[in-house]
Amino acid sequence: MKKDLNKPYVAPMVFWLAVVCVLLLLYGLGPADVPELIYLSLAPVYLLVAFAFMYYFFCWSLISVFRLGEVGWKKVDYGWLLLAALALISATQAVRVDWFQSDYQLAQSARDAAQRRVLAEIDDMLGSAHCKAALELHEPQDAAQVISLCERFGTLERSADGRLSALAVIKVQQVLGDLRGEYSAPLVQQWLQRLGDTFSELEHQRAEVHRLHGLTEASQAERLYGYCAPLLLVIALALRASKVTGEVLLKAPRRRKLWLIVNRRVVIDGLGFVRGARARLDEALRNWRVAQWGVVHLSCPFIAGASPQDTPVPVIPGFYENEFQLASLGEFDSSEFVQWAAIQTIDVLYLVGETDLSLIDRLRRWGEAANIEVLVRERI
Repeated sequence: MKKDLNKPYVAPMVFWLAVVCVLLLLYGLGPADVPELIYLSLAPVYLLVAFAFMYYFFCWSLISVFRLGEVGWKKVDYGWLLLAALALISATQAVRVDWFQSDYQLAQSARDAAQRRVLAEIDDMLGSAHCKAALELHEPQDAAQVISLCERFGTLERSADGRLSALAVIKVQQVLGDLRGEYSAPLVQQWLQRLGDTFSELEHQRAEVHRLHGLTEASQAERLYGYCAPLLLVIALALRASKVTGEVLLKAPRRRKLWLIVNRRVVIDGLGFVRGARARLDEALRNWRVAQWGVVHLSCPFIAGASPQDTPVPVIPGFYENEFQLASLGEFDSSEFVQWAAIQTIDVLYLVGETDLSLIDRLRRWGEAANIEVLVRERI
């Protein structure tokens, strides 16, 4: 039998779910740079739609289905706090980028300075001006080795403004170790030592720039996580809002009036005016449902059918209305209906159009014990 199927949260939940699906479908048909679910977290209107759906989903699941108590709602705090914390983790990326940005810029400046020093030191020895004046500037033995170096590297690639190309610098760096063994002049050895130190400094600065670049740039996983962060925060807020709703209903529950219908029918004895009585029944039941006071259906197969002079009018259960089954009066105290009613806040129970005296008496005694007013009208 149907029991507590949805309460008032299913219809709005389904509506907002349909809106979310429509948005996903519309975006999925067009060009998308990111998955559809992530796209929904990029615009405020989509976040509001997601919030509405998640709010009613949590209300339906935690208030109508699982019926959390005071301790259960306290435990919900762990859930929304965890989701909010996961959403805020993405903010650490912005903090990290901002913190290391200045170090990254300084490392770039140091790398560029080291590159300029490498070019300057290579030109100090292998520049055309120095090569032409080598015999005048140095001793004959030193000048011979300088001229040999100039001839060896005279074909290095240069740009239009005379600066060494990156390929030329790499060629010099690759043979730097061999040059130390081939040239013995103190002047050349000193130059090779300075150049080697500058190359080492350049490699160190390049490694530092690479390291800091990784700290100032978000990885693919971090970007993907950052897209989901707004959605995680919306889910956390929706869970928190549903918690507030649940605690309010727990502290100040809604008082309810119930119309109990047995075996999906109401017995009418119109004394010749059945049509008018049925019209009054339809109107009363319709007004009751519009007021959302609650209708409960109880199936009792042990009750005999209506007498020939009575007219049973079938009543179809509504989508929001609970249904229970009672096999016999002896099982009344342990029935699902009694267990369900024990956790409700029922003021009045109406029983209209039922003639079984044993069931009526049992319901009245149950109402007295549960402090529920049971109003009975056997026929209409």
